[in-house]
Amino acid sequence: MKKLLATIICCTLLVAGLAACSSSKDNNAAQNGQETKTPDTSSPKAEEVVTVKYVRPGTPPDDNAKLVQAINDKLAADKTNLQLEIQYIPSDVWMDKSTMMLSTGEEFDLMPVMEDQKGVSAYVAMDGLAPIGKYLDQYGSNIKKVVPEWMWESATMNGDIYTIPAYWTETANNNNNITIRRELLEKWGLKDPRTTDDLLNMAKVFTENWEGDGKPVVIPMFNEPFTWLFQTMDSYPFSVLKDLIYIDQQGNVKNWLETPEFKESAEFFRKLYEQGYVPQDILAKPNGWSWQQMTSGSFIWVDGMQLWGSEASWEERIPGVKLDTIYLNPDKPMFRETAFRNSTAVSSTSKHPEAAVKFLDWLYTSQENYDLVVYGVEGLTWEDKGTGLYTRPDPNFEFNADWMIGNLKFTRYEVGTYQKFIDILGTEKTEGVTNSVALNFVFDSTKVANEYANSMAEVQRSIYPIKLGIVSYEEGYEAALKKLKAAGIDKVIAEYQAQLNAHLGK
Repeated sequence: MKKLLATIICCTLLVAGLAACSSSKDNNAAQNGQETKTPDTSSPKAEEVVTVKYVRPGTPPDDNAKLVQAINDKLAADKTNLQLEIQYIPSDVWMDKSTMMLSTGEEFDLMPVMEDQKGVSAYVAMDGLAPIGKYLDQYGSNIKKVVPEWMWESATMNGDIYTIPAYWTETANNNNNITIRRELLEKWGLKDPRTTDDLLNMAKVFTENWEGDGKPVVIPMFNEPFTWLFQTMDSYPFSVLKDLIYIDQQGNVKNWLETPEFKESAEFFRKLYEQGYVPQDILAKPNGWSWQQMTSGSFIWVDGMQLWGSEASWEERIPGVKLDTIYLNPDKPMFRETAFRNSTAVSSTSKHPEAAVKFLDWLYTSQENYDLVVYGVEGLTWEDKGTGLYTRPDPNFEFNADWMIGNLKFTRYEVGTYQKFIDILGTEKTEGVTNSVALNFVFDSTKVANEYANSMAEVQRSIYPIKLGIVSYEEGYEAALKKLKAAGIDKVIAEYQAQLNAHLGK
């Protein structure tokens, strides 16, 4: 026992001596100005900063580097451990280029999805998007606050969420109208058109009385169904998707080409085309033609709500103009055909999808963050004019536009914006709206992927010429139908009907 006690005392003295020796060395080193090395007992190293690469259509704006740096400075100040990189792809090659990037596995994180060009379901079918439900649950609390709960069903496929809706616009009746030059209707004694005969007469009067160079034309936004024209039909409301699929309010799915409504629409456009109100080379027009034609003022009407920008900017482009947007049949109920038109998705090639979701959640955290990402740097690219308002030194400046990544909770409108623009696009409609029976239905084309892709390709080759009146319905219908049948449209319709029936619980 004594030996054990002596051993313990000895060890204790030895440890104390070593500690004293170490302390003495440290003190001597400090006195001599030498660096003292101590064990690292600090917390783990700061989390590595992750770059979120956002690929989007368009070209870099002036001061792009400053704008992106300002975003990154705010991300750093907020200790997000994120930074943003934006890669711009020219709009005219966006679809081909972005699809190639996905198919070849090129790494990037975020991309806008435009339902009128290539929808979420098409990207999911090609394994182009990453499922993000679990990341939204972990990191998306602010996203969920600003995106209405009912929208998420339309963003869900195969039991998971694949995109974040850009709730920048109310979709009820937002494209069921046309834009006119009010001052010319008044000058020539025309009332607002209500029928197709009224539209034909309006075109005739504009052409006969036109005082400018050339002659005015109808500007059809033919990449989307003519919902504004459908409102004149007795059977409306119904849905037309991609100029391929027709769905009535009883949930019946048909080949759009085989419906009487398609025939009625095509015959009206044939009259417009034969009388020279639609350009003969309309299908060969370059990207941007519609906007250039409209801003020149040489138009009879333009499809859809086109009151973009301020009244002052339009007065500068077309002196004396009074733009207005009208509905051909305003007594028809407002119809919400789709839940959203645009969204932001995470690429399946992303190595850190959780960071992409974190960035979007940060974007929707505050008005300050939103302003920085969407409008740029205050004092450089925009000026704050109060809640929901701003001005731009350059009226044509655009950074990351509301229509790509925006949300109504934070959207600003340029001072002088047409009130009707805000009423139609920027005001949520909660009453008096009829929703499509397929509003939140998402078609999974996996089982008919080839047939669906072939049918969609045939729309542009065979349907568009008839739709625009270039080829008469009588001359083009049989040949177009035969090609669609060969492409596999019947199989697509059958699969679509089966999935919709299951969705509706039939």
